Parts: sequence; structure tokens; C-alpha cells
Amino acid sequence: MEDLNRSHLNTASDNQPTVIQQTEQVNTKVQERFDAELHAFITVITESSWFNALIMFTIFLNALFIALETENKIKNMSPDLFLVMDELFLAIYTIEFLLKIYAEPVGYWKRSYNLFDFLVLALSLVKAVILKFYSGKPRGVGALGVLRASRTLRTLRTVSFIRGLQVLVTALLDTIRKSVLNIVMLLLLMMFLFGIMGYYFFGYKNDSDTENWGNLGSAMLTLFTYVTVDGWTDLQHILDEKNMSGSRIYTVIFIFLGHFIFTNVFIAVIIMNISEATENYKTEQKEEREAVIRHKKEFMTRRQHSEVKQMMEKQRSGHYTNFNEMVAEYQRTLRHNDYMFLTDHATNLLWIELYLKSLDHMDNTMFRVQQLQFEMADVLAELMEKRFKKRFGMV
Repeated sequence: MEDLNRSHLNTASDNQPTVIQQTEQVNTKVQERFDAELHAFITVITESSWFNALIMFTIFLNALFIALETENKIKNMSPDLFLVMDELFLAIYTIEFLLKIYAEPVGYWKRSYNLFDFLVLALSLVKAVILKFYSGKPRGVGALGVLRASRTLRTLRTVSFIRGLQVLVTALLDTIRKSVLNIVMLLLLMMFLFGIMGYYFFGYKNDSDTENWGNLGSAMLTLFTYVTVDGWTDLQHILDEKNMSGSRIYTVIFIFLGHFIFTNVFIAVIIMNISEATENYKTEQKEEREAVIRHKKEFMTRRQHSEVKQMMEKQRSGHYTNFNEMVAEYQRTLRHNDYMFLTDHATNLLWIELYLKSLDHMDNTMFRVQQLQFEMADVLAELMEKRFKKRFGMV
């Protein structure tokens, strides 16, 4: 049975690469670089939690300064401070970009959130270059205000560091790409049909409401107001003043279709996709935890097998005088913080047999201890009885 378990373990380890083998492969790839040590050091930095925390703190501090810059009183008190801090934030973002590019020259561009970070950094660098070569208000550079406003996009970089926000954003984008576009197209088609009908019902004649229904564009805008149900009562009041017959029925039908049905369908689709994305995220987290446990289990199993193998070799070569010395040496290799996986033992027939025998020995020992306790109680009872008889003269 032991040979079968060992052969099965060897077959499984041969078919699937272990964590140690994967680590050795990564180290081999890293060693191919001439700057392997520096690359490994930079990789550890970029993947560390304190580095991400520093970037997150920089993003929040940058957002705070952008908000304070909108107050003229605070800005006029120290205008140079905001320029210096903006350059400092830009320098930190640039250093972060260079470090991540150095750590992952190819993998960096495979993540969509990294591409967004690079786009925000590129806009900031373009703005800095324009301000460097054009003093004051540059003539012919009308996009400078847009570039300054693009600094607010830096706050969206928090999505790159928070996994939960990434799940929500990804679910929202997938919903818009897959389902929402079809719903919006159907809504626009319905608005087009009702807009044409509204034009002929309420805007075709000279004494009609030409301001809101005089052409297709104004009619579509009026229908959008009906969809949002914000101010539709004022539009209906204008139609009532012009004695437009059937306007209330028209308004009620479109609000029922455009607002109650399409809006609720839109919200339901988003909620369903976000719920599905959240479940997938929880499943991924569970799989990651299970993978970590499997890796730890595999590493400890290989280490224990190697230690047992070394002890068996020492026993064959005569390094141990007896079996107790070998067991004592093995006990010194055990660690209190090692994980213990009971699944393998629970399915091992040899371990089950040893466990049942140990339980039998425990039962026998407990029975003997009970018998010894009963005998001691009987002896003590006899001694007490003799003392009582001797004291009261009953002997």
C-alpha cells in the first residue's frame, strides 16, 4: 500500500509542475538577464503592499490639492505651492511607471488598467511640456484647459489598486458593451417613432407647440425629458393650454414605455451583471486561497519526504545506533508552525489502521486505569472500615 501511494504521488508530481519547479523556472528566466539581481529587487518593490499604499496615498493627496486649488483664496495665498506639488506628484507617477516598466516590460501593457494609468500620465506630461515651452497663456494652444482638467483623471487610478472597484467597473463596462447598447438602440428607435408622431400631432400646425415639437430634434429632446420624468408636467401644461387633444394619452403611454419599462430593464440588467461579476470574484478568491494551500501542502510534503529519505539513508549507512535515535532526530526537524493536512491521512489505509490500533490501546489503558482506581477504592474502603471498628471497639 505504501508503494502504491508513493508511486501515485510520483506520477502526480511528474504530470503537474510543482511550486518549487515553477519557482526554479522563474529564477532561471530571471538569471538570463544581465541585471538579474536589480530586476528581482525592483520586482519585489513594485509588488509590495507598502509601495501600493504609497501610490494610493499620493493619489488621495493629489486629489486633495486639486480640490483646494479651486478655492481662489487658498490658491492666491500660495500659488507656487500648488505648482511644486503638481510637479512632485507627476514625478512620483513617472517613477512608478518606470519601475513597473522595468519590472514587467511586456506584462505591463497586457493589463487594461495599466494602459489607463499610462494615458493619464501621458496627458500630464504633455501638459507639462506645453507649459515648459510656452510661457503665460500660449497662443494657439486651446487644449491647455482640457489638459489641466484631465488631472482629475488621476483620482480614477484608485481603481487600479482596489480589486473590488475593478470588479464593479468591469461589470459595468461589460453590461454597456453587451446589453445596454441594445436597450439604448431600442429606446432611440421608439423615441424616433414617437417623435415623428409628436411632430404631426403637436408641432405640425402653426398654432401648435412648435418650440417643443416643431421638428424631429426638439421632439426627441422633449421625449428625453419624458424618459427622465423631470419637468414633463410643464410640457404637458403647454399642450393643455393649446388644446391639443389626445396629448395626455400620448404622454402617459410614452412615459409608461420609456420610463417605467426601459429604465427598470436597464437597472435590472446592470444589477444582474454586477451580481454575476461579484460571484465570479468570490469564486476567484476561493480558488486563489485553495491554490495557496495546495502550494504550501506540496512544498511541505516534498520537504518531509526529503527529510525522511535522508534519515533512512543515514540509518542504512549506520549513522544512527538505534531506532529511537532516528525518531529523536526526526522530531528535531518538526516545526510548531507547520500546517497539518488531515485529508491525506484520512484516505490512507495504513494511517487508518494505526489510528484504530491507537484507539484500542487508549481504550485498554483507560480500562486498566479504571480497574486500578476501583481496586484502590476497595483497599481504602477496607482500611477505613477497619479503623472504624477499631475505634468503636467492634473488633
